[in-house]
Amino acid sequence: MKKKYKILHIIGGGEIGGAEQHVLSLLKGIDRTRFDPQLACVTSGPFSILAKEHKIPTYTFPMRFPLDLSPIPPLIHWSRKQSIDLFHTHGSRANLLGRLSARWLGIPNLTTVHSSLAHDYLSPWSARLALGLDRLTLPLTSKIITVSEYLAKEVALRGGQTIETIYNGHSSITFDNPSSTRHHFRQQWGIPADALVLGTIGRLHPTKGQIYFIKAAAQLRLKFPNLHLLLIGDGPLRQNLALELQKNAIPHTITGYLPLAYQALPAMDLFVLPSVSEGMGLVLLEAMQAGVPIVASAVGGIPEVIRDGQDGLLFPPRDVTKLTAACISILENDSLAQRLILEGQNRWPMFSIDSMVKETEQVYTRLLDKTISPLY
Repeated sequence: MKKKYKILHIIGGGEIGGAEQHVLSLLKGIDRTRFDPQLACVTSGPFSILAKEHKIPTYTFPMRFPLDLSPIPPLIHWSRKQSIDLFHTHGSRANLLGRLSARWLGIPNLTTVHSSLAHDYLSPWSARLALGLDRLTLPLTSKIITVSEYLAKEVALRGGQTIETIYNGHSSITFDNPSSTRHHFRQQWGIPADALVLGTIGRLHPTKGQIYFIKAAAQLRLKFPNLHLLLIGDGPLRQNLALELQKNAIPHTITGYLPLAYQALPAMDLFVLPSVSEGMGLVLLEAMQAGVPIVASAVGGIPEVIRDGQDGLLFPPRDVTKLTAACISILENDSLAQRLILEGQNRWPMFSIDSMVKETEQVYTRLLDKTISPLY
C-alpha cells in the first residue's frame, strides 16, 4: 500500500480572493485516499475561518511584518511533529517562510504563482521588496505552478525554473431562477428594477483598475441615463472610488466583500473586468456561467480565458475610450451579447476543478515519489 502523503498549503489568509478560492478548491477536491491536506495561514483572517467551516485542519503562524522570520522555528517544529511531506506555498509571505522551512526540513516545496508580484502592492517599495525576496528564494523551490502562460513567462524572466502552467478551475454554479435572483439582489441593495447595471467583482485595489471603469461609466451615462454601477469587493481604494463615483454623479452600489459574490451576477446586464494586471481572472468563469456578457482588459492571463470577439470583448488596459466603446458595442447589439453569452457558456467547462486538482496531484506525485526520506 502506497504512503499517504501529508501536504501543507501555506498562504497569507488576510483576505479571500482568487488565490484563496484556488487553495480551498484543492483542499476540498484532493484525493483523500492518497493525500492528507492541511492549511497554514500567516495572518489570522477570514480565510482561516472559512477553511475551518469546511472542516479543513487549519493552523496560524502569524507574521507581524513582511520580513518577519520568527514563525519559521514553530513552523519547522510543528511540521516535524506532523510528518509533513511537502509544502505548497501561495503568495510572497508564504513563499518566504515555506521555502526556507522546507529547505531546513529537507522536503520538497511547490509554489503556485497566482498573480504578477510587480502589481500586487500599493507602494513601489513593497513591490520591489517582494520581487527581491522572490528572486533570492526561487532557487529553493522544487517546482513552480503558474495559473497562466503569461505568468509562466514572467516568472521565468526572474529566474524561475521547472515551471508548469495549470489553469485555475471553477466548479459548476447554478441559478435556480435567475430572474428571481436578479430581482431579489436589486431589491436588497436598492437598485432600481429598470436600471442598466454594469458590474464588477474584485478587490478594490489599483491592480483591478476600477478607476478606469468609473471613468468609462461617466461617458456611458451620457448615452445610457439609467446606468447604475455595481462594485462588489472591498479593499484600500474603497473610499477613493466612492468619492470618484460621487464626484461624477454616477448612481452606484458598493457592497463590500460578499462571501458568495457570484450570486450578484444575474443582477448585472454587463460584467466588466478592467484589471491592470491579472493572473487569470477566475471571476470570468463565474460570469460565463451566469450568462452575463463580458468586457475585460487584454492583460495577463485574461486573453487565455476570453477570446476577443468570441467569448467577450477585450480592450487595452487603462484605455477608457476603448473600454467605453466595447461596452456600447454590447449594450446596443443584443444579438452580439447573446452570441458572446452562448460561446462563454460553451467555453467555461474547459477550466474545470477536476482538471486543476488532477494535474496538481500529478505534480505532487512526481515530486514526492522521487524524494529521499525527509531529514527529520
